[in-house]
Amino acid sequence: MGFSDVLATLFVASASVRLAAAAPTAQCCESLLNLMSSDTFMEASATYETENENFWSSTEVLSPQCIFMPDTPEKVAQAVSLLVQNDCKFSIKGGGHSAIPGAASIHDGILIPMENLKRFDIAADGSSATVGSGYIMGDIYAGLDPANLTAMIGRYAKVGLGVAVGAGINFLVNKNGFAIDNVLNYEVVLANATIVNANATSHPDLFKALKGGNNNFGVVTSFTLRLEKTDGNIYGGVVSYAESELDQVLDLVYDYSVRQAVDDQLTHVLPQYGYNGTTDEAINFSPVMYNKNVFELPEIMKGWVDTPHFNSTLKNRPYHDLSRELNAAFGDGFVQEQRVFTVYADAQLYKDLWANFHAWCKNYQNISGFYGLHVNMPITPKTIQQGIAYGGNSLGLEDTGDVLGAIYFGVTFDSLDDADVVLPAHDDFVKSQQALAESRGLLHPYIMLTYSGWDQPAIESYGNESVQNLLAVQAAYDPNKVFQRLVPGGQKLPSQ
Repeated sequence: MGFSDVLATLFVASASVRLAAAAPTAQCCESLLNLMSSDTFMEASATYETENENFWSSTEVLSPQCIFMPDTPEKVAQAVSLLVQNDCKFSIKGGGHSAIPGAASIHDGILIPMENLKRFDIAADGSSATVGSGYIMGDIYAGLDPANLTAMIGRYAKVGLGVAVGAGINFLVNKNGFAIDNVLNYEVVLANATIVNANATSHPDLFKALKGGNNNFGVVTSFTLRLEKTDGNIYGGVVSYAESELDQVLDLVYDYSVRQAVDDQLTHVLPQYGYNGTTDEAINFSPVMYNKNVFELPEIMKGWVDTPHFNSTLKNRPYHDLSRELNAAFGDGFVQEQRVFTVYADAQLYKDLWANFHAWCKNYQNISGFYGLHVNMPITPKTIQQGIAYGGNSLGLEDTGDVLGAIYFGVTFDSLDDADVVLPAHDDFVKSQQALAESRGLLHPYIMLTYSGWDQPAIESYGNESVQNLLAVQAAYDPNKVFQRLVPGGQKLPSQ
């Protein structure tokens, strides 16, 4: 299916959720304007124009009828009440970092950015922080660094808190688990417009469902995050390797997955391979860091600097500084698509996956701005065990005792005019690599929601038991399926 077909499907799906008694979208916007005029912005206003373009990927820029920007949970609840009563469709935007069309925006509906929800409260004992859902990662790190505290959240400064309902690989994932496992409380506006706190003792079924269940149960207005005490700065940066060194780097990637990340849980590496279609060059540019206030990498990580490299930004620095550097390498406004699958760690497979992607990318040198990105992110047994220790999540990984690798393939290019050429081929390529892994007995069913493509069955990949639990929670908290019908974007629950 081409990108134009994806958009057509999206628009049809958006229209199909309207009931016979539904108010026209323009009327929904007028009602919001009358109710909360200072928070509602109509088309052609400066705020509308700015917010409607404020996305990482141009695939997310659609055509909402109006934009509603609440600054309190109570205003979110008022809006949900009005929209549900009138059967008005809407979308919820955190950081706007999804590449899935419609995940954080909407055609002919109401776009609700969370960015004005900016509560930030650190507990007196430093064990947790409650942050509004408008925060992005860089600002959270900047708020915590001066107190020698950090949170298990995303790594890139402009990414929003959607990671905390999806999965969320983070700087301390090898020690403390995914971002979802380190949420202590979700403040949520439900479909009936009530505001509830979901945690281990209050609405625990909803709490577990939100840990991987995405936007299917309500509007999360704040997150209480478990914090980790630090001894100040950390040591990290990006180390870049030329194409001639990539075979040696691939050995390092496997060693990091099965030894470094397992034996020293304060290590963190994000192995990234990039292919630049404009220059026909391939490099590895991996964020490498150690979660201690040191001035060099520990012995277990020395391979990352002993391997010949042409650039390194490694230095002693605060978390927020590293997160901003990482984000600076990835600009906004280009066409982006991400796809992901999971394998059991295997050195030869890792080499073959990169070789195959590199060869595939060379077919698209004629596409303006084409860039291919391959990332290999280990999921260690300790990561999975932490999820269990912290009360469980919805990912369905509990029975996995092996090191897994989340295998990411992404493409970037300038113009949506090229989408129908590149994106279907990208889908086919990723499926071919899944088939390769399966043929070797190395494919794991899990698809990480936060990196998934629009048509990849992320939630279904959690397994039947988890899906049935999610559907039961939906039946209890959203029996009219408001967050399926009226919030059609993003990864949705499978049909019963």
